[in-house]
Amino acid sequence: MNRLLNTFRAALILIVGGIAAVALFTLLGSLLVAVGIFIAVSVVAGGLYFLLFGRGKVVVRTSSPSGHDMIDITPPRPPRRPH
Repeated sequence: MNRLLNTFRAALILIVGGIAAVALFTLLGSLLVAVGIFIAVSVVAGGLYFLLFGRGKVVVRTSSPSGHDMIDITPPRPPRRPH
């Protein structure tokens, strides 16, 4: 009798674990779908806003943050030999 109860207990644990796993994956899957739809709608809305209203005010820096311009220190290439 004790063996039979242990078997039923193990089966019950497996069934409850399976139901919990299905519920968890269902909830996580639906959350992932909802996040994906939100991102897609945000990207489309941002693109339409950009097309309709343009960029707006964007400040572009033309020099480096330290105030020094970059200097190219790459050595010159040797001339190619004629064939």
